[in-house]
Amino acid sequence: MSAARTSADTSGLRLTRAGLVSLALFAFGVIGGSLADEIPDATPEVRGDYLVVRGDFHVHTRFSDGFLSPFDVPLVARREGLQVVAVTEHNILFPGRMAKWFSELIGGPLVMVGEEITTGRHHVIALGIDEVVDWALPIKETLQNVRDQGGIAIAAHPGKVYWKHYEPVRHLLDASEVMHPIALLGDRPSGPGWHWTDFTGFWEKAREDGHELAAIGSSDFHFFRAMGALHTHLFVTEVTDEGVLEAIRERRTVVMDLEGNAYGKPEFIKLLRDNPVADPRKERAYSYESGLDWVARYAGFFGLLG
Repeated sequence: MSAARTSADTSGLRLTRAGLVSLALFAFGVIGGSLADEIPDATPEVRGDYLVVRGDFHVHTRFSDGFLSPFDVPLVARREGLQVVAVTEHNILFPGRMAKWFSELIGGPLVMVGEEITTGRHHVIALGIDEVVDWALPIKETLQNVRDQGGIAIAAHPGKVYWKHYEPVRHLLDASEVMHPIALLGDRPSGPGWHWTDFTGFWEKAREDGHELAAIGSSDFHFFRAMGALHTHLFVTEVTDEGVLEAIRERRTVVMDLEGNAYGKPEFIKLLRDNPVADPRKERAYSYESGLDWVARYAGFFGLLG
């Protein structure tokens, strides 16, 4: 009886030690990987009279249908070399306020508080607002509410299924998304009325009709596609909420599609064509970046396995 109890106690001790070793390896993997992860230099470059910044204006968190917490957003945005990111949850604002507070605390990128006003008839990105816009309002009242709050309205992924709702109130829109992850499907539609060329078509039609919209590129980040993979170049006088809102209102944006075609005002496209800005994003690969990164990866893997 005593020998059996001693054997069981020793076995339990071995399991405890093994667990502690696994935990230590996993912790080293997380900490070592974080230390080895270099943050790219995202200092804005000067073109003409403006600073050029990269922005992603369509990001979700786990408070609706995303993966990251609001506190993760500025960390990931910084790693992706973004100077501006907008948290635009479905019909709520508080996740954006959380992300903004945390980013200011850590000296991260500019986080703008926004809302994706989501209905079955349209999706509108509202930036620069202080109060939630009721999704049940008619679209004209929705866009007027955004303006009354001093904000801007962006037509989110304006597929043809939304055109009949947008077109009567297009004069109340400030911008529209011309690049979106649906573009990565190429010539394949993602569903009836959902093709990325409809997004560029909406922007082109507005310009032809005399109402130029700022071109916006966004990742519509939820989980798989990288934040900032599709983005907007903005020509700002200052990297602040007011500076970004002014740039969008004044149509000082440029977006490149996957084939290098540019959308925006010709003078700003020329500034980027003549003198492109550096892309601070890292190459996406499984290869390690340093010796510490290599050790941390294996330590984390075996710690998790243990």
